[in-house]
Amino acid sequence: MKRHLVCFWIGLAVATAGGVAQGQPQEWPYWRGPEQNGSTRETAVVTSWSTDGENLLWKVPYGGRSTPIVMHGRVFLIGPVGEGENLQERIFCLDAATGELIWERRFNVFHTDIVENRVGWTSLVGDYSTGYVYAHLTGGELVCLNAEGEVKWKHSLTEEYGRVSGYGGRLMNPVLDQDLVIVSFLSSGWGDQAKPLHRYFAFHRRTGELRWVSSHGEQPLDTTYATPVVSVIQGLRTLVAPGADGRVYGLKARTSEPLWWFNLSKRGLNASAVVEGNYVYVSHSEENIDNSVMGRVVCINGVLRGDITTSGEIWRQDGIEAGYASPAYANGRLYVVDNQANLHCLDGQTGKKHWEFSLGRVGKGSPVVTADGVIYVGEQNGVFHILKDQGETCVSLDREEFSGPGGAIDEIFGSPAVAGGRVYFMTRYNTYCLGKPDLRMPEVQIPPMPQERVAQRRTVSDPVVWPTDVTLKPGSQEEYAAWQYSGDTIHLTRPKVTWDLEGVEGTISRDGTLKIKPDAGFSAGYVVARTATKLEAKARVRVIPDPPFTIDFESMKVGSAPPGWIAASRRVEVVERDGSKVLRKLASKERPSPPFMRLQTYFTLPIEGGYTVIADVLGTEKENKVMKFLPDMGIINSRYTMSLLGGDQALRIESWSAVPRIRKDVPFRWEAEKWYRMKFQVALKGDKAILRGKVWPRDSAEPEAWTMELEDSTPNREGSVGLSAYSNGTTPKSDGTEVYFDNIQVIPNGMKK
Repeated sequence: MKRHLVCFWIGLAVATAGGVAQGQPQEWPYWRGPEQNGSTRETAVVTSWSTDGENLLWKVPYGGRSTPIVMHGRVFLIGPVGEGENLQERIFCLDAATGELIWERRFNVFHTDIVENRVGWTSLVGDYSTGYVYAHLTGGELVCLNAEGEVKWKHSLTEEYGRVSGYGGRLMNPVLDQDLVIVSFLSSGWGDQAKPLHRYFAFHRRTGELRWVSSHGEQPLDTTYATPVVSVIQGLRTLVAPGADGRVYGLKARTSEPLWWFNLSKRGLNASAVVEGNYVYVSHSEENIDNSVMGRVVCINGVLRGDITTSGEIWRQDGIEAGYASPAYANGRLYVVDNQANLHCLDGQTGKKHWEFSLGRVGKGSPVVTADGVIYVGEQNGVFHILKDQGETCVSLDREEFSGPGGAIDEIFGSPAVAGGRVYFMTRYNTYCLGKPDLRMPEVQIPPMPQERVAQRRTVSDPVVWPTDVTLKPGSQEEYAAWQYSGDTIHLTRPKVTWDLEGVEGTISRDGTLKIKPDAGFSAGYVVARTATKLEAKARVRVIPDPPFTIDFESMKVGSAPPGWIAASRRVEVVERDGSKVLRKLASKERPSPPFMRLQTYFTLPIEGGYTVIADVLGTEKENKVMKFLPDMGIINSRYTMSLLGGDQALRIESWSAVPRIRKDVPFRWEAEKWYRMKFQVALKGDKAILRGKVWPRDSAEPEAWTMELEDSTPNREGSVGLSAYSNGTTPKSDGTEVYFDNIQVIPNGMKK
């Protein structure tokens, strides 16, 4: 696969800002505004309105929990759509002037514990220069759409990189900076990314190629949803990232190299940071690391290096439990909504509290502040406020309360967007646009970020290898190049390197051309570049054959995990049993905790549906004084899972099990310590998928009839092949039931075995 790497990557390094519309007229392409701080340089046009029509330009029945973005005369949002089997997530585009629906794109939800009322948690980010829109979807896809809603590229973060999501829906908005789309999530992948950590992934905005992965930080304490921000701090482009380990990190935005970290909370951080000059503002609502008080707002000196927990604190305000809403910075003041829906106004330089105002009962939405001190903010219980900062007091200008169908609360979780004199916001059931008809706002320019410095003494970074992470087929090739940043990571240079290959069946030439052997099997490893000064850089490579293929584990080392399998390390190992090598799902004896009781591993990239997965499975039994346990064990095909259930003694096919969107059970009694063969076929027929499954004792003849068959009218049309299991009976002090897999086959439908 040929790539014009020199032009491509040098062009990447010198690109102008993409998503944050700085240096452009006032738009709202980012959920916290063009300067990522919850403020607008416009003055307030709307200071009062009415749901009956005053200053209400339009209202449309498209609801959710996210923040709109506004760009090129259009409004882009994300939210749930449909019910039952047809429940999906959609990205939709409205005419900013009229609210008319221009287009929508719907996506299935899969492989997540997130429940129905948390769909559409994230907000979009827009690229002002191209009109592209980027979304981190509930099902784990990172999607790039053009201005007309066409998918330009996408990644399945769960199936490709091991994204972890809890039932609560805590997902991070993507961030756009120059030519990078950066998204963070908890993950457990393969190789050097197998350890569960809160990671940041940076993709090229036009192609979707992965550029870097940050694996810094400690063990995550929670699933979190703090969105990082990018700013130039003392001349250095910095990604400020509140983490799931309770720390705030400053990373070099182009390379992810750590600059500093600040220990803040004993739990994960959910509120996004705000940066003003050299100051970083962040808040939380958990227990502080240095006292038993709950909650803190802190101002951090972002120019320091290393562990700045003690040295980097400018000021703090303890006892403000602001763990969900992100702060806003405007006119030298910091505005913070705490969990009890109190709005605090603090001096940005000293932390002095100017005033406090009660919004209601629950604070989740983040405020937006105009140049003249008008504040737009929603309270979760369906109340939208317009307030005025009058120096040492705050006054209410307008308060509107909403109700949903059947008297339900029309909740507000997102933040308003302010652009062109209009205010856009979303409730659980509707989207609103406030403004004055025929008003022509004067153009407001957004200043660019501060200029990045170029070091007087020529500094050179560690080398990097691009592409940094690829999956190849047997017989394919890839061209690699090594680069170094110089001048405080602004300019790219090409060092002379020698190339090496680790763990992959193939060869790499002196010019960096990797060729995979035509008969190569599953493997995973690294392309290695070494400079004359003995600096070293690695890029990750997986090799995955196209179906049909069979995996019998005979060529793998006992005690190892299959190479390149997602979320398999420390959860499975190859062992000998019944005269052959098989795959053992660990029963959590080594790590008796819920994350290790479950196995959900993927060993292909997402492939187009229309194939059959076969596997041999065996489960063990555990008995205590009260009852006996059997595990759940299954195979994954096109984002559907077929499982043998131990407790219910049934065969189940389902997708999005947390809801579930699709589920059917058929009774099937099975025994411990006995091999069974499972066969799961997904066939796409027009606008439907036909799902067929059967299971039988491995030593018996295959039955002609399918054990179960069902249709999905909203089908998954692609997905990775994988295995699933759950070790029922595990306790913190004892291991649970075990599962064994063998003879996995993936066969295109219609092809004979």
